[in-house]
Amino acid sequence: MISLLHLARHRRNSNERRSYATDADFQELFTREMTDFFQLSLQLTADANKAERCLTRAMNDCFCTNTIIKGFARTWARRTVIRIAIQEVLGINNDFARDVESEFHLQPSQSRLGELRESRAVLELPEFDRLAFVICVLERLSILDCALLLRKSPKDVNNAIVRATNQIASLPNRNDTERTTTPRTSISKPRACSMKRAS
Repeated sequence: MISLLHLARHRRNSNERRSYATDADFQELFTREMTDFFQLSLQLTADANKAERCLTRAMNDCFCTNTIIKGFARTWARRTVIRIAIQEVLGINNDFARDVESEFHLQPSQSRLGELRESRAVLELPEFDRLAFVICVLERLSILDCALLLRKSPKDVNNAIVRATNQIASLPNRNDTERTTTPRTSISKPRACSMKRAS
């Protein structure tokens, strides 16, 4: 009984010590990785204006999030960019997928090849194929999670990835003559949120 009480007390103390990401943490994250976040947004939307709008919405969304463990802040931010980009491109309201547990790879994929990041090949893919390719191949989310976000079957997502991969493989290796520039989006003081962090 004493051991069980000690274990319960230890768990309570661990929960109390758990560090949640603050608005300042997300602000620092987006400032430090602005180019990478914008590049992800551009790959998903294939449109600079949509990419900037998507990034701005993602930042505002993250600024008002108060239940994300600090160590998962980057993963959550990238998922938010993906979720909002899908809304921008396909008009799908996928807010329901905000809190769904998903398979993530916390480290950036080593297969995010430099030539793909600089190539027009991804941007020239059809909308659905591009989204599936970027989400599953470059960002390495699972096919099931991608299907949930896109409201498609896993088979549809897998077929889209195959089509995208074949199309990219069939193109000559040509890089953009113009490199992706840093977006105009700036990091300002987080807006006031109606939600308060739980004590």
